Amino acid sequence: MTPLFKKTLCVPIDEIFFSYQGEALFAGLAQIFVRFAGCNIKCNYCDTPKSRKISSKTKRMNADEILKSILSLSKKHKCRNISLTGGEPLIYADFLKDFLPKLKKGRRLRVKPAMTDTESDWTIYLETNGTLPEELKKIINFCDTISMDFKLASHCGRNFWQEHQQFLKISGKKAFVKIVITKTTKLSEIQQSAKIIKTINKHIPLIFQPSLDRGKPLLKTLYKFQTTTLKQIPNVRIMPQLHKIFKIK
Repeated sequence: MTPLFKKTLCVPIDEIFFSYQGEALFAGLAQIFVRFAGCNIKCNYCDTPKSRKISSKTKRMNADEILKSILSLSKKHKCRNISLTGGEPLIYADFLKDFLPKLKKGRRLRVKPAMTDTESDWTIYLETNGTLPEELKKIINFCDTISMDFKLASHCGRNFWQEHQQFLKISGKKAFVKIVITKTTKLSEIQQSAKIIKTINKHIPLIFQPSLDRGKPLLKTLYKFQTTTLKQIPNVRIMPQLHKIFKIK
């Protein structure tokens, strides 16, 4: 078989697996997860710390190897929804810029696709920390849905207001925003987040995701954050991580 991509171009992959989306608006959706290793920031609530680091033990995979894993899982589970997650996938935007258009159009692949030609398109769901707007530009046309975190100083040591605002502008109607809420999250940070969303498009959904680990917020705090934010934008929800509740990957 003729390789689709240059074998020398490899990226660090923590794991590729099938499961169900456990967070936010698409919770319950069957997906094939491609979890990249490496991240450009450090959050104190990170629930995948293993994927944040790249070590000598981290698996390096080229595009053909990634594609082979995706096709195998797709055939087994009858699934064509792909979640790009991490870590931070946009660290590898140059790789994805080459990979995604070939993945999206199955009839262009020189490997047998898992579906018929009439069903050959894949749905791409990007999970990102929303801090790399210039990298997003490289692959925005290949993304169907963008799950964008707002990163707050109380969690990451600094705010990314300017980066988040630019990121939302580029994302357009493809994005929704998620904020992890811990006991250290400040109301002023939540108000600023809502202000940025309102500036771009007040109808962008905002999801508050309460931490279920250390730093679990009080219910009255979540209620206060939601009622305050609803004064600026109309679609604000509180949604825990379902995969943690059901104890699945």
